[in-house]
Amino acid sequence: MPLSARQRLIRLDKWWFAALLGAATASSACSKPAKKAVPAASASASASASTSVAASEASAGDAAGAVPPPASGTRPPVPRASLAPPPLTAPADAQLGPGGVQYQVLRAGTGESPGSVDTVLIDFSMWTKDGQLAFSSYPEVQPTGFSISSLAPNLRSLLTQLKAGSHVRFWVPRAALAGWKPPEWPDADLAFDLELLAVTHVAVKDSGGNAIDPVPSHPPDAAGPPATAEATPSGLRYVYLAHAEAVRLPTANDHLDLRATVYVVDGIEVKLLQSGIKTATTLARAPGKLAEVLKRLSPGDRVQIWLPAGQGKAIIPEVGQREMILDLSVSF
Repeated sequence: MPLSARQRLIRLDKWWFAALLGAATASSACSKPAKKAVPAASASASASASTSVAASEASAGDAAGAVPPPASGTRPPVPRASLAPPPLTAPADAQLGPGGVQYQVLRAGTGESPGSVDTVLIDFSMWTKDGQLAFSSYPEVQPTGFSISSLAPNLRSLLTQLKAGSHVRFWVPRAALAGWKPPEWPDADLAFDLELLAVTHVAVKDSGGNAIDPVPSHPPDAAGPPATAEATPSGLRYVYLAHAEAVRLPTANDHLDLRATVYVVDGIEVKLLQSGIKTATTLARAPGKLAEVLKRLSPGDRVQIWLPAGQGKAIIPEVGQREMILDLSVSF
């Protein structure tokens, strides 16, 4: 039986907050966490996105002159039938952000910007390229709230540059959500119409009281690595799920602490094989072709690696001849 909009919203919110609470314990804070620097491979895209979002907001604010909607917890529901899709392909004047995400600022906000672990209150509609409304919060009694940390890095980078009161559109290619797509979202290119209503600053700490940036884990699918995945010399493909605070590549003598989750592909099904693996190695002793990826990672980086059939066995023997997807984070 198809889910109602309210059921989809509840399920989506439960998934977002379960991911956040499963990663760490949150408590309110007065100041925002510092934004992260990204590795050199992504620095130019993120710098461009940050500058252009700010510039677009200034331009939109001058032109629009509209009063932002009140950042209240309720507002009159909008009939679903009255919702019209935005342009389903990005217009020529849309800005290009990280991961191929294009965006357009329709109204600049004047409130605070969210940090990477803050929670936000938003209203949004999500459309597929054929004009189908996949989800909208507008027909509901209340806007939706979630943690910025639960977003794909490409969207997180853009949303943290906006201010409360902003009205934006995003055109998001399927590949930009690799490893981060909520289960209820369509596996497709998507267009978003979104209003950022309010920001709540949050400090997330581990059991030792240290501030951390939680990273929810989302299972991969069987479609293989996205077109935007990076590649090693031998052809291993991988995407970043989280970036380190600073670039510091390992040396031959570094002791690399690894945390891993292992999936295998059986036909069109992706099965979880092992989770919570904690181990250590060095570049010289890394099995198979794993060192090709490890030597590119900094402490705090997290990646998802696709290994063709037969290549994962050298890393995790239980994989056998199956294709393996490795969710891996490193510290040293």
